[in-house]
Amino acid sequence: MMKKRWHICIVAALALTLGLTGCGKKLDGTQTVAVIDETNIPLAEVNLMLRYQQAQMETYYSGFMGNNIYQQDISGDGTIYGETAKTTLMDTFQEMYVLEAEATNYGVALTEEEKSAISEAARQLMADNEDTRVRAALTLSQETVEHLLTLFTLDEKMKDALTADVDTNVSDQEAAQKRVTYLFVSKQGSELDEEGKPIDLTEEELKALKEKAQGILEEAKSSKDLSGAAQAQELTANSITYGEDSSSLPEEVKAAADKLAEGEYTEVIDTEAAYYIVQMDSLLDREATDAKKDRIVQDRKNDLFAEKYEALKEAHTFTIKEDVMAQMTFEQQITLKMEE
Repeated sequence: MMKKRWHICIVAALALTLGLTGCGKKLDGTQTVAVIDETNIPLAEVNLMLRYQQAQMETYYSGFMGNNIYQQDISGDGTIYGETAKTTLMDTFQEMYVLEAEATNYGVALTEEEKSAISEAARQLMADNEDTRVRAALTLSQETVEHLLTLFTLDEKMKDALTADVDTNVSDQEAAQKRVTYLFVSKQGSELDEEGKPIDLTEEELKALKEKAQGILEEAKSSKDLSGAAQAQELTANSITYGEDSSSLPEEVKAAADKLAEGEYTEVIDTEAAYYIVQMDSLLDREATDAKKDRIVQDRKNDLFAEKYEALKEAHTFTIKEDVMAQMTFEQQITLKMEE
C-alpha cells in the first residue's frame, strides 16, 4: 500500500514548493548506494524518496513532534529517526528491484501508454521544481523520476501477478459482521483529586448510575429505540458492527450480545469500567460483512505475496554501500510549502 500511495502522490506532492531550512550536504546522485546482483542502484533514487518522506513528516507531524523530526531519537534507542527511515527505505528498494528483475519471468511489463504517462509525469515534475536548491536537495532529474515511477508501476503489477491465484471465496459465515446499538455508562467520576486523577464513585453513586441505566433499558424496550431513550437522559448510544475477531466491545459484553436475536436487548451488563446495554440491530450487516470479505481476501494476498517474495529474494544478492548511505544526513529540514 505504501508504494501504491507513493505512485499516486509523488508527482503531486513533489510538485509543491519545498521549504529548505539549514544547509544540506551536496550529494552526487550518480553514486551507487546499493547493488542487486550486478545492477547498481543510484543514490539519487533513494535520496529522492527519503526527502519526499522527510518533507511529509516535517510538514504534517512537526506540530506535535517538534521540528527536525528526522534528527530526533523518537524510539529512545539512541538512533535518530532519519537513520531508521533510511534502513526501512532500503528494504523497500530491495523489494522493488527484485520485482523489476523478476518481471519478465511473469510476463509483466509496462505498456506504451504507461511509459508515455510516466515520462510526461516526470517532465511536469521537473517543470514544477525549477529551483536549483530544491533539485539539489532532492537529487532530482528526469531519469530518476522516470525510473522511480517505473519501479512503482512494476511493483504493483508484480504483486497482482504473484497473487493472481489467491482464493477469493469467502463465505458469509467466515466474514459475518453483526450491527448493534450500545449504551456505555462510565463508572469513572467526573471530579478530580489534587493530582488530577478521577475520584472514585461511592457505592451509592454507582447504584444510582445502574438504576439510571436500568430505566433507560426499560424505556428502550418499550419504545424500541435505545438511542432515543439514552438521549432523553442526556446520554449517547453508539452503533457499531463487530465480528468474532473484533475487540471493539469487552468480551463479556460481546458474549451477551451474541445471545440476542434481532431487535432484542441485553440486560444491564456490569463491567469493571462501565454499565452497558446492547440492542441487536442486525445479525448480518451486509455492507460490513462484504467489507470484511474484502479485508480477508487482501490479507490472503498479503500473506501469499510475502511468501512468494521471500523465495524470489533468496535468488538475488543485495549489498548496501554503507559509506554512500552515510552521506544522506539530516541537518537540512525539508517541508512542503502549502498553498494558502
